[in-house]
Amino acid sequence: MAAIEHVAVAVNSVQTTTSSTYGDVTGAAIASSSFTAGKKYLITVTAQLSLSANSILGYCSVLHGTTMFAESELILSSTTANFWHVYQWRTVWTAVTSEGIKLQFKNGDNSTTLSCNFVSILAINLSDDLTENTDWFFAERANDDALSTTPLDGASITFTPGTAGHDWLVGTYAQVQPGATNTSSISNMSRSGEAASSVPSARLESFQSGTTIFSYPLTRVFSLGNASNTFKEQSATSSGVAHTRLHSSVFALNLNKFRVHSSAYTEADAALSATDYATELATLSITPAVAGDVWIGAYWGFDSQATGREAEFRLQEGANDIPAGQTTANYQFKWGGDNADETPLGIETVQSLTATEYTIALDASADSATSTPAGQHRQLWAVTMELPAAFQPSWGQHATQIVGGAF
Repeated sequence: MAAIEHVAVAVNSVQTTTSSTYGDVTGAAIASSSFTAGKKYLITVTAQLSLSANSILGYCSVLHGTTMFAESELILSSTTANFWHVYQWRTVWTAVTSEGIKLQFKNGDNSTTLSCNFVSILAINLSDDLTENTDWFFAERANDDALSTTPLDGASITFTPGTAGHDWLVGTYAQVQPGATNTSSISNMSRSGEAASSVPSARLESFQSGTTIFSYPLTRVFSLGNASNTFKEQSATSSGVAHTRLHSSVFALNLNKFRVHSSAYTEADAALSATDYATELATLSITPAVAGDVWIGAYWGFDSQATGREAEFRLQEGANDIPAGQTTANYQFKWGGDNADETPLGIETVQSLTATEYTIALDASADSATSTPAGQHRQLWAVTMELPAAFQPSWGQHATQIVGGAF
């Protein structure tokens, strides 16, 4: 058996910067030697960020070679020091000779500290063993779009799966620059055709206008029939025309093209406990056919119900954090400034697992149960990088690099 060609990098110790000039997050890079020019790769990046002071901007972005993916830039702010924020971004990239991938960060001045931890970068070769516009689809819209209260279509894909009953991982992404502090920007994943839905969705009210950039990375797994399906990213504003969508994308991947996968999705809200990590938002089991890498991810929306609410969340296998250290770190997540905020939160990791059963769980809580904060649109997925037994791939290469201890 062989795995699809992929490279995974993890940074599981705090990296910091006090510079107002972009610099590398130590260890958060995939070298150019891991890519073949002209081939297409799924690049998916997650990280957690925090500023040591309020009213300062923090920046994070991904580079190919020395060039920033402009749509990857997140600019965060906070009214309170040491709150944490999720960075999550994915794209399909056509590799360029002598170019690698790396994560960079900077802060808004030269005295504040911007911290970064729990970084995961995964690159999967889509060209050799999967077929574009059959096994996977990707579209993006790079135009700046003024938003209104009517949801505005962004990137869109339409396809008819060749086999009914296969599971498809769908991700939408919107990069939005708020234009006012008294209205929210909104993004949702729209499905039409075989069935209709408009979730997951997320909304945030900015602390600052014209300087911050929000990102809305939404993920959900769908079991699709042999019928036409359209998936779109849609963005809107809660009132007026105050926000600008800078970029929009949508990606879909047939998980049945891998040897083993598992997923769990629950749309309904789950009331969050005030006891750290006491609410289990989602759980799944997976048994790899052979020892090897497994891509594990979680997405959920934090429905705060109050401006002062903070969330905690972690990903575990059995009783062990994956990656290690989340429970001890006990990071407090808060971004928007309104009681209607529905904050998109997620984490990804690549684990080296043996051929035995594993139980994966997403746990969460809030700093207080007052106003009944909740977790919504709860999604877990786990995918072995092993290809089906009957498949004879042209590549079997894989690599995993870790900074700051084992997963």
